[in-house]
Amino acid sequence: MDSEIIDAVTGWDSAPTGRGYGGLRSLADDGFSGAVVAGMTWGFMLNGRLLGVFDGTIADFDDESFEAYRAPHASLPLLYTMQETGGDVRAQYYTEDTPLTDADGTLSAGGFTGFVELSENVLSGDYYVVYHGGKSMSAAFVGNSKRLVTGDEAFELADDEIGIYKVYDVDIDLVEIPGDGDDDAASESESTAGVASAESTESTESDDDSDAADATDEPAPASETVDVEIPEASSQPDSTDDAGETETQTPDTPADSPSTAQADTSADSATPTSTQVSEAETTEAKRSSGTTSSSAATGAGSSNGSSSDSSADEDASDDDVFSAEAEWRNARSIPSLDPRDSEGETISDRPGNARHAKQRAERPKRTRNASRQGKPKPKRTSRSSSSSSQSSQQSTQTASAVSTGEVDALKEQLSELKSTRERLESERDSLRNERDEHRSRAEELEQRVNELEAEVERLRTELDEAGIASTDRSMSADEALRGTNLFIRYARKSGATLEKAHAGQAKRDDVFENLRLEHHTTFDTEGLGVDGQPYESFLHESPEFGFAKWAVTDLLYEIGETGNRSSLAGVFDAIPKADRIELYGTVSVPIGEGETEPRKFDVIFRDQMGNPLFVANLNDSRDPATQSMVTQLIKDSKAVAEANESLGSAFVVTKSFFEPDALEAATEETGGGLLSRSKRKSFVKLSRKQGYHLCLVEARSGEFHLNVPDL
Repeated sequence: MDSEIIDAVTGWDSAPTGRGYGGLRSLADDGFSGAVVAGMTWGFMLNGRLLGVFDGTIADFDDESFEAYRAPHASLPLLYTMQETGGDVRAQYYTEDTPLTDADGTLSAGGFTGFVELSENVLSGDYYVVYHGGKSMSAAFVGNSKRLVTGDEAFELADDEIGIYKVYDVDIDLVEIPGDGDDDAASESESTAGVASAESTESTESDDDSDAADATDEPAPASETVDVEIPEASSQPDSTDDAGETETQTPDTPADSPSTAQADTSADSATPTSTQVSEAETTEAKRSSGTTSSSAATGAGSSNGSSSDSSADEDASDDDVFSAEAEWRNARSIPSLDPRDSEGETISDRPGNARHAKQRAERPKRTRNASRQGKPKPKRTSRSSSSSSQSSQQSTQTASAVSTGEVDALKEQLSELKSTRERLESERDSLRNERDEHRSRAEELEQRVNELEAEVERLRTELDEAGIASTDRSMSADEALRGTNLFIRYARKSGATLEKAHAGQAKRDDVFENLRLEHHTTFDTEGLGVDGQPYESFLHESPEFGFAKWAVTDLLYEIGETGNRSSLAGVFDAIPKADRIELYGTVSVPIGEGETEPRKFDVIFRDQMGNPLFVANLNDSRDPATQSMVTQLIKDSKAVAEANESLGSAFVVTKSFFEPDALEAATEETGGGLLSRSKRKSFVKLSRKQGYHLCLVEARSGEFHLNVPDL
């Protein structure tokens, strides 16, 4: 487990627990969200489901007492589980190029499981968005104090930041809590019901998505069918026009005579030059309306047929336009961070554009063909003039029908634009009202700030008049202690010192009077307040400072006066060497070639060269010190002692008392008990000549008592 995650989780509120699997099932029934720890094994739960187990297995909880920490927000157990599980970096974006909001929409729509981390090139903190099945939760750790912000506020803070964020794909496998007897059956039935419910929900969502996808894809085949049928529809007038040209050349023959049709067909094949006589008029009629022209004798019938053909052609054109428009809109609805980049789509690729471009290209081409082929021969002048007059009337009627369709389309487009304008105006007015409300709220808040500042000045004046020191700024207790170092100094070096006390040449009162514990901080302490009191008052009343003072003064004399100089030599001989005391510090431990790992302690005693002499962890709560606290200190102190022979002792200090399991863990580690033959008390042996003392200290009412070993 990552040490930062351990520090964060142990800072959560404790939750009452049972024992073994029964305790886990009780938490699951209560919908617990947080962390559970049994010894060195950690697990995370969300809404009663066990997300994962780390540094051990689920069997480590069997018939064992464990601790539970309730998460302040549901996103944290899921986030820590994913971080410990590990995942692959699927993508990396710069917020200025791809805003976090766009990526969030895409990941949510895609049912993503993993998390987004925004921390690179971000100085204000670390920001996370956790996803499971497309549902997201946000968390942020802001500032040097890692202040926790969750929910929409955390996402808004992340969205306003500028930096690089990474998308991690993580698979989460739920861990089943074992049971026995009827409990197993009940657990399995509940788990089965939960899984069935989840599968039912996923199935419903999948069906909805598939229906939406089918609905989105339906217009595409329709538009393709229209595009395929357009050339066939446009080819019909050509064949009809050819027939019309033949009939125009033989006006005296009845239109419905079979012999006439055969004669016209043979005439077309035998005399191609005669077909060109009226081709100009025929081409013009075909370009304008696409209808069939008849002979001069059947002009009225041809006119009616032309009108009906023109109306049908217009309807087909409108349907084609709308189908193309529907297909274009569907193409734009494909989910992407930039719809213009979807599958390389360009404006020229949109449905319908190619067809319109083809029609525009054909119009001048047809006109040029008509101009080249429309030069009539002298002997056909009268017939060509009659046909040209009739074609002009048909062209005028068709143009009028086409213009009417275009007007209707433009009117519809204008109506849509008006609706869009009205909608945008409504949105503008809504935003304007919202802006005014925010502006009014800002003015109210500014007025409130001025009132509070005046109140602060008044209270500060009263404090100054009363002679009470006031603070201009505040800092958390952890941050204040983490930046503090204590130094062991003397008013007179020739007076009573710890070296002389170690040799039995100085009295306790003389050492107390001459010794000074000076502090040095990495920050300015003037006007600084911690937990509602000035910094120096807070420091001197802190248990860390009290333990440090007790260890370098009273402990030396307690060991000497009880005759334990040799049995606690590692402690007794190391006290005079202490020069600096680091609060909330770390000791680096080598883990490989050129690699080290920090181990955290609440108090670290060092000599002038910086070598660790003592390490200590403090339990500042009213709850008794547990076995896990003792075993954790033993694990970390062993690693330090193996790398530094200077380590003389490791302390566990509690403001309450030690649980029997904690005392038993210390006894087992030091080999103590009635049958122990070791001359050194509470000694953790690393080798034949190397080891350190393990001491358990109780602190009550400002006084410290060495509980283990018993002096």
